[in-house]
Amino acid sequence: MTELPKRTARSNKPTTPEDFPTQPPPPSGDYSYTLEIAMNMQLTMGKLMEAVEGLKGESKDHRSDLKNIEKEIHGAKVAFRVLAALFVAFCALAGWAVTTYIAATHK
Repeated sequence: MTELPKRTARSNKPTTPEDFPTQPPPPSGDYSYTLEIAMNMQLTMGKLMEAVEGLKGESKDHRSDLKNIEKEIHGAKVAFRVLAALFVAFCALAGWAVTTYIAATHK
């Protein structure tokens, strides 16, 4: 078997780190980065506002298109009902004419 190395005793004397942590430097008074961020945010907000206004316009266009489609569907329903009523009236008239003819010829 191999021998394990002997443990050394820990010393109780204080040690100092080689590099001390440093504090960030205080602000220099140059706020150009902050100003740049604020201007970019303002630009982005402007683009968002423009996009929202565009969507509002498109929404109005879609709404008017849907109203036109609604009117066309209503017109088609009315036309179908009128044609159905005319067809029923024609069938009734034809039935009356046939029964009258049969009754007149088979007396």
